Amino acid sequence: MKSKTYIATITYRDDGVYKSFTLEVTAKNKLQARTIAYSHALFEESIGIRSIYSISAFKHKARP
Repeated sequence: MKSKTYIATITYRDDGVYKSFTLEVTAKNKLQARTIAYSHALFEESIGIRSIYSISAFKHKARP
């Protein structure tokens, strides 16, 4: 199966304020893209597991 590019948005709470960031993820499906984004938030951004509010992903469509 061919890998696709997804845009993942992570929303989290920091001192009572909701913040979010996006990243570009290469994955085989949406579930894998969300899992990669989740581990990025936990281990590379050091966001606590209880602070994460939502993670969403959608296919990135390049414009011609």
